[in-house]
Amino acid sequence: MDEYEAQTDDTGKPNTGHDGDDGDPRESDAAQVTAILKKIASDKHHFRKAFKQMRDDMKMARTGRVGAWSEDKYTANIIGRHVKQKTAALYAKNPKAVAGRRETLDFAIWDENPDSLMMAYQVVQQAQAALAGPPQVDPMTGMPVPQVMQAQALVQDAQQGLAKRDQIRKTGLTLQALFAYAMGEQQPVDFQTSMKQLVRRACTTGVGYVEVCFEREMGAPPEIVGRMDDAKARLAHIQRLLEEAGEGEMEADDAEAAELERTIADLAAQPEIVVREGLVFDFPKSTKVIPDKNCESLVGFHGAQHLTLEYLYTPERVKELFGVDVGKGFTPYKSDDKSDDKDDGENLKVKEDNDAVEKAKDGDLVCVYKHYDKPSGLVYYVADGYRDFLREPAAPDVFVEGFWPVYALTFNEVEDEDTLFPPSDAALLKSMQESHNKSRQAKAEHRYAARPRWVYPRGAMEDEDVSAFTSAPPFSASPLNLQPDQDIRQKLQAIPVPGVDPNLYDTGEVFTDIQLVGGAQEANYGGVAKATATESAIAANATAASDSTSVDDLDAFLTRIARAAGQIMLREMSTETVQKIVGVGAVWPEGMGLSDIAEEIYLEIEAGSSGKPNQAVEVKNWQMMLPFLIQMPGVNPLWIAKETVRRLDDKVDISEAIAAGIPSIVAQNSMQQPGPMDPGNAPSAQGPEGAQNAPAGPAEQQAGSDPAFG
Repeated sequence: MDEYEAQTDDTGKPNTGHDGDDGDPRESDAAQVTAILKKIASDKHHFRKAFKQMRDDMKMARTGRVGAWSEDKYTANIIGRHVKQKTAALYAKNPKAVAGRRETLDFAIWDENPDSLMMAYQVVQQAQAALAGPPQVDPMTGMPVPQVMQAQALVQDAQQGLAKRDQIRKTGLTLQALFAYAMGEQQPVDFQTSMKQLVRRACTTGVGYVEVCFEREMGAPPEIVGRMDDAKARLAHIQRLLEEAGEGEMEADDAEAAELERTIADLAAQPEIVVREGLVFDFPKSTKVIPDKNCESLVGFHGAQHLTLEYLYTPERVKELFGVDVGKGFTPYKSDDKSDDKDDGENLKVKEDNDAVEKAKDGDLVCVYKHYDKPSGLVYYVADGYRDFLREPAAPDVFVEGFWPVYALTFNEVEDEDTLFPPSDAALLKSMQESHNKSRQAKAEHRYAARPRWVYPRGAMEDEDVSAFTSAPPFSASPLNLQPDQDIRQKLQAIPVPGVDPNLYDTGEVFTDIQLVGGAQEANYGGVAKATATESAIAANATAASDSTSVDDLDAFLTRIARAAGQIMLREMSTETVQKIVGVGAVWPEGMGLSDIAEEIYLEIEAGSSGKPNQAVEVKNWQMMLPFLIQMPGVNPLWIAKETVRRLDDKVDISEAIAAGIPSIVAQNSMQQPGPMDPGNAPSAQGPEGAQNAPAGPAEQQAGSDPAFG
């Protein structure tokens, strides 16, 4: 629909809201809701082509078919394979967050030189020792000498600054542990699975989104209630059933009455219920996030004044989440409706109250919008066609620097003044997918058309002979009306057909274009390329370079999420909750302002920590470092053993192999005494160094070039 109007119920009376004193919505609220809905409709109309392209890209990635290509034709899903390969290469495990702090000058006197601090300590100690003897004072003023005062001030300044830095460091370690805990506690789908879906979505549609929310013990944002694996969602459902029973809307023999009875009995039988508190990451679909049509960039939503998220709920679910009964006064949606197709965007005027209104029926869904408005700093919950707010406008549930806690992930950003959304991998590979399907289909049709066929002169063969000849199975003999010495070729002549030239249907050029456009060569898809080993290595290096750009984009995206998550946790979580999760050693600042939280400390993602590790490179680097490490004094041998096992990706538990007080096997062998029958093996007969006279030093590296790690 292209217009929003004041809805009426079945009795002809206006729908009631929850703001007005008499039950009706205030006129100012109704006008504001109408203005917001018109704004959202205009944005959806502006991006309707982009949303349609996203749906086409989803279909291509799922089926491998482009446009009207029918299911009975040859299809090889190259796009789906590419998306799967890229997702596996970019996101293999949850990232590692590390705490960082804004660079500040924490010392007013000390120059952060350890030597100057040591000298100051010595001066203070000497002054303290001199207190036992004659007082060290200035004979003119009776005050301590200036050198001692300066040293004391420097030491005090250094102690205060170092104490502040230590507190920030421990707070950062606490933040790291909380973020790792939040990723591990995501329900009902774990964070790693959701992030892989997000990367897959960004490759398929060009953009993926994450909304960072906070779940509290006594309530949570409506958009994340469906993701909760605790009792709050059930309690909201029970509350709605109880309200309907109290209002007389539920009969004793209704199905909902039986459901309410069993649910209450089950809840009462449980010894405890799980009520969670902490971060929640929501992953809305690409077509359900509607930016401002004046937005200039999806990353950070630069230039946008508002941002809208769309949800489809049943009327009963709306009542559970918002406590508002929308009745029949809303624009009806079906589960497969495309909301951006419901308006033509050309005439967004509000109908009069006496105009005809499309009535909602049982089974229809309510389209709910969560509308972030940056100029006012408020969040509005409205429903399409409903004239009142579903919830009183308020500030966002969480505080982040950029106002809206929604973050976009893109891999193919380009500079285009006419299009906000970047092209997806599916759209970039569309022509190659279509060409490959057509080439294979044409080859199949050619092979079918090139099957052998024969002709015979009219009247030269009887009908039964023709039937026996055409229906004869392979390697069978069929009787024909021929003379004993007559050649069958005198009656049958083969129809000349063109042979199948494989060069006409070669898809090598297609995969060359896929490598240039998508960054993956034919070997990455499991095929055997005709290139040499050198050419394959060069192509692999080019693929790695292309992936590294995407890895940088993913790391920057995860860093933005981690930084926002740190700000939210610092503001929302109490010391008791933090210590319960992290431990009694957790350090948590109390009473920090919003600006202090945003500027003092932040989380960032360690580069490349979410991707699949390159084990060959790690083992090669470790082989080069190990000879130097084993000769350095103070290096823990147990750490070397654990690091070696980790880099070799082995599952050995090194702690089981360590026994305290036992020397190494090499040391035990060197201390072994020679037998009485072999006096020539005595250490004294082997030179002044005994058994340790072998040359020591880094192992000699074999000459030659290192392999390419693409």
